[in-house]
Amino acid sequence: MRLHTVFLLLVLASAAALAQDAKPAPATPVEVAGEPSHHLKVENEYVRAYFVEIAPGHSTLMHHHSTDYVAVAIGASEVDSVSPDGTTKHIAFQDGQVNYAPAGVTHAVANKGPATFRNATIEMLQNQGHPVCVKNCESDPRAKDWPALPDGIKAIGYGDSFRIVAVTIKPQQTISVVDPFPHLVVVLTDAQMRFVDAGKPPQAVTRHMGEILFHQPHPPGTTTTNTGTEDVRLVEIHFKPVKQ
Repeated sequence: MRLHTVFLLLVLASAAALAQDAKPAPATPVEVAGEPSHHLKVENEYVRAYFVEIAPGHSTLMHHHSTDYVAVAIGASEVDSVSPDGTTKHIAFQDGQVNYAPAGVTHAVANKGPATFRNATIEMLQNQGHPVCVKNCESDPRAKDWPALPDGIKAIGYGDSFRIVAVTIKPQQTISVVDPFPHLVVVLTDAQMRFVDAGKPPQAVTRHMGEILFHQPHPPGTTTTNTGTEDVRLVEIHFKPVKQ
């Protein structure tokens, strides 16, 4: 009887060991470009910008960010950021919140909120480890390197070669969009606007929440008017021109 018991214990131990061996190895992280929830929208000498969308209860693959990046939250959300060793960080984002991360981040992002998670993940191709400020940046010394902004536009962040601004346009408000710099636009709200480029007829423009656009500099005299009934909100990143 005792021999039978010992034999049974050995069989169970062997089965457990085989089951342990049969567990799949952790998935090798993919690069951002190969992660299915990241949709490439803009690529040029300044940025690679992805629109990210994750349904409630779903997660990205484990993925690796090989470049410094700025993330702009499109809508409020709650996620778990899970590192390869299983360490989990719960994060609540406010609509329009801007975060920065240096190259080297590897994680999976799980949507823990009731709404679809959306953001713009913007790889800053010119930055490469230089310090970036995205919170309480009023006294950042790099502010002096940029011209003053018109009403409705507020600087909220700086890198060595770029400035991040938040734009709010009230219903029927017209603002100057004279901008001598190339710039990326992340649209936070649906928008109906009238765009006037100096010397050209006005254009009616419709934008949708989550659009990511890149513009070359606007000439003097360029304005935009919010022709809708709700505030239009944008986050823009202005770039110093790349030296050829």
